[in-house]
Amino acid sequence: MANRYTEVTHTGWGKRIGQSLSGALIGGLMFLGSFALLWWNEGRAIAEARALAEGAGAVIDVGIDAVEPKHEGKLLHVTGQVDASPEARDDDTGIAVDALQLRRVVEMYQWVEKRSSREEKKLGGGSETVTTYDYEQRWDDDAVDSSDFRYGDGHENPSNWSIRSDSFAAGTVMLGAFMLSPSARNAIGHWQELPANISATLPETFGDFRRLDGGRLYKGTDSGQPAVGDMRIRYEYQPEATYSIIAKQVGGQLDQYIASNGREVLLVEDGSVPAAKMFEGAQSRNSLMTWIVRAGGTLLMWLGLSMVFAPISRILDVLPMLGTIGSWGIGLVTGLISLLLALTTIGIAWVFYRPLLGGAILVGVVALFFWSRSSRKSAPMSVPAGAAMTPPIAPPAATPPPPPPMA
Repeated sequence: MANRYTEVTHTGWGKRIGQSLSGALIGGLMFLGSFALLWWNEGRAIAEARALAEGAGAVIDVGIDAVEPKHEGKLLHVTGQVDASPEARDDDTGIAVDALQLRRVVEMYQWVEKRSSREEKKLGGGSETVTTYDYEQRWDDDAVDSSDFRYGDGHENPSNWSIRSDSFAAGTVMLGAFMLSPSARNAIGHWQELPANISATLPETFGDFRRLDGGRLYKGTDSGQPAVGDMRIRYEYQPEATYSIIAKQVGGQLDQYIASNGREVLLVEDGSVPAAKMFEGAQSRNSLMTWIVRAGGTLLMWLGLSMVFAPISRILDVLPMLGTIGSWGIGLVTGLISLLLALTTIGIAWVFYRPLLGGAILVGVVALFFWSRSSRKSAPMSVPAGAAMTPPIAPPAATPPPPPPMA
């Protein structure tokens, strides 16, 4: 049975123009939305930076042997071994691990569809589109609905999963005398594969599954040559280990700290990490996220603006070469416009969210501008070096009056 299918479709010039007009409406919304995204991002970045700066100034280092009432409601930095009791357990398979969390990952061998298209412009403004559908088999922990496939016959995926992925938390998680709140527990993102010696405690059979040498459970005839519908189960866990946590003391718990601007502060790092370095890392991540969203907002603006002007290139496509040149030109112009508008939006938002600093910079720029103008006006005219100085010319002497006539 073929696993690759190709379709060729022809679209007329008028229809392509109509499609581009519809796309222009969507592009306009994307263009406007990019301004909102860039503006929101600047506000988010500044609020996050201020919350982290507030936390860095308020955090105190404490021990973990006892919960001190005097630290109630304060932001603490603690480091130590995090332990869980009772263990995290998957009651379905019976496996139990001394871990903060246990995660069961269930995968099925399934058909997946990949689609690719290539458009070729034709003389007169029409186009020919070649669309290729490829079908391949792979492991996936998400159910792939084969009813959405373009060519579903012969590429059907089972819809019934006898077991699904799930996670299991330990009963209580402690760092010394402190209990970790659900928020603090979820902030720990250190997952790793279950060691083979623990995986070996899995039952030899579990329903239609059997245990493999690598410690995984497998459902199927031959794990070396899987067939569609075969399933496998593997486990990941968060180990009991040393963690550094910056959180607020609430009773005997470590929970998220709410800064004065309403932003949450809750930091967790693997190992023993000083508070200053943890805040440094958080500020760096905030800066990275800010630049990622800035780039994404600028790209969204460019894409939206290009879609707005796309009908022009579609009209020019009556001559394919002319349409191609038009597309490149529109892309270049809209790219420059988008970059300028994005930088302007970011700059205005930056000043808006930092009014004192922004106002001071604005006053400084205006003062520098007027100072430079006044300096140019008051400066004496300079004479080039080596130029001869022409002495001033004295006015001609007045002619004496004629003598009076003789009597």
